[in-house]
Parts: sequence; C-alpha cells; structure tokens
Amino acid sequence: MIEQKGSVPNTPTIIVFTADYERTTRKYGKRGKRYVHIEVGHAAQNLFLQSESLGLATVVVGAFNDDEVARVLRLPADIRPLLLMPIGRK
Repeated sequence: MIEQKGSVPNTPTIIVFTADYERTTRKYGKRGKRYVHIEVGHAAQNLFLQSESLGLATVVVGAFNDDEVARVLRLPADIRPLLLMPIGRK
C-alpha cells in the first residue's frame, strides 16, 4: 500500500508519468535522459492546460517513493516513475 498524504488520496485519477531511459539513450546517448525530462515537462503542461479547460485541477507531485509506485503499478525494472499528477474537481 502506498502511504498517501494531503489531497492525493482523495482524487479520482492520478496520472503517472514514467521513463524508459534506455529507449531514448539508445538513440541520443547520454543527452537522451535530458530529452526524456523535457518531454515529460511538455506532457505535464498539456495535462495542466487540458485539466483547466475541463474545469478540473491538478498539481505536479514529485515527492513520492519511486520503488513503491513502481511496485504498485507493476512496472518493469527498466521503467521508472518520474512524477504524479492527481486530477480532481476544484
């Protein structure tokens, strides 16, 4: 069980952004990791904008137990969670 604090456990949806660093670094070398983070930022911004347009609220959560989230989601060992975005009503 993931220990949940604040408003996160009360939201109906939590989007989890993950990374497959190997896939990107295979093509771009060491800079690939940076590109993953840039793209996740773009995707998160789009989620902020879409949530707002639907009258919903979201926030970026970076303070979480990576291993526990990966376990609960049954992520393969090479896929790492980067950030959570709970979405709910304002």
